[in-house]
Amino acid sequence: MKTFSLADSFLGRHALILLFTAAAITLFLPASFGNDRKIYTDPRTYTRAEVVKIEHSNIGTDAVPQSEIKVHLSVLDGPNKGKSYISVYRGDDDMPKEMFYRQGDTVFIGISETEGADAVEYVSIYDVDNTRGLIILGILLIASIILVGRLRGALAMLSLVATIILIFKFLIPQTLKGASPLPIAVAISLLAIIVTIPIILGLKRKTAAAVLGASSGVVLATLLSLVSGWLMHLSGIVTNEMMTVFYASAVEINLHGLALAGMVLAALGAIMDVCISIASATEEIFRVHPEISVREAFRSVMTLSSDMLGATVNTLLFAYVGSALPLVLLIAMKLEPGMPFWMVFNYNPVLSELVKSAVGCMGMFLAMPATAFFCIELHKRGRKHV
Repeated sequence: MKTFSLADSFLGRHALILLFTAAAITLFLPASFGNDRKIYTDPRTYTRAEVVKIEHSNIGTDAVPQSEIKVHLSVLDGPNKGKSYISVYRGDDDMPKEMFYRQGDTVFIGISETEGADAVEYVSIYDVDNTRGLIILGILLIASIILVGRLRGALAMLSLVATIILIFKFLIPQTLKGASPLPIAVAISLLAIIVTIPIILGLKRKTAAAVLGASSGVVLATLLSLVSGWLMHLSGIVTNEMMTVFYASAVEINLHGLALAGMVLAALGAIMDVCISIASATEEIFRVHPEISVREAFRSVMTLSSDMLGATVNTLLFAYVGSALPLVLLIAMKLEPGMPFWMVFNYNPVLSELVKSAVGCMGMFLAMPATAFFCIELHKRGRKHV
């Protein structure tokens, strides 16, 4: 029996072409994107500080209550270590108590200084330092992955880190230069597929099918995102966070491309998940029934896909509701008597998430038969070499 080789088949040659294309796109992008400009011109020294004391006082009247909060800080790091600062807040004291700083908290601060002879230092408090919790969760995550997946789990983590580096090395800096992030997001997605799936499955026939199927899913998700961008008004798919980036950036951010790139990247994980499952299931069908016909094999895989479809939809639905629970509450609060039902769904935070979810789901669903086709085609061609 002749062993399977990627280079020996028509589909294998296309997989290699796809690999070299994605690699070329990535390698020829300049490595110094975003290093030649600064968005913010306010020089600040960022460091950590401990909350030593918090003072509350009422500076308003009975008619107009107003609070003054003084947060006493002691710098923990950097050239200002040991120096004390006071950050003052005035306004309504209506923040939930669990959200405000407590004595003994370690916080991140920014120290800026005015120019001139009468220079004054200003301190801005950002967030509570949760680095220790992040490190502990990271260690537990890595340990669980290595414990279950062992070497392949560790390699999958490395491929994930490589994908994140590509996003921060190429996608984000180039976007901040005003270029459309959609082509870069597609290239990064294809490269992540080509690198990650062989690590998870190894160099096997089903690996080529999963890579080709997932790549097809990304291409389909890209086309669907373009269609949704054409159907929807820009205000419907651009979130408030994107608008904040637009106004804060020194260049004109391509909001349309940014919204579409977000849809493609959001769909990537689910597409890879189902394609790996379908490819492995198809491989198992041919292993147990090597003489099964192509028609029967495809019918069996599609039956399996329909079962996976229902389970995956539930998974995505509950994951979405869990992560967007405040948004669900916002929908309930916004639905007033006499308000048109579709008015709620056209509310920007709701509509943008619905469009993103729809594009990701359709790309994932259409990737299922594509993966089945590629896997069965590879097995059919492998039979001819027996």
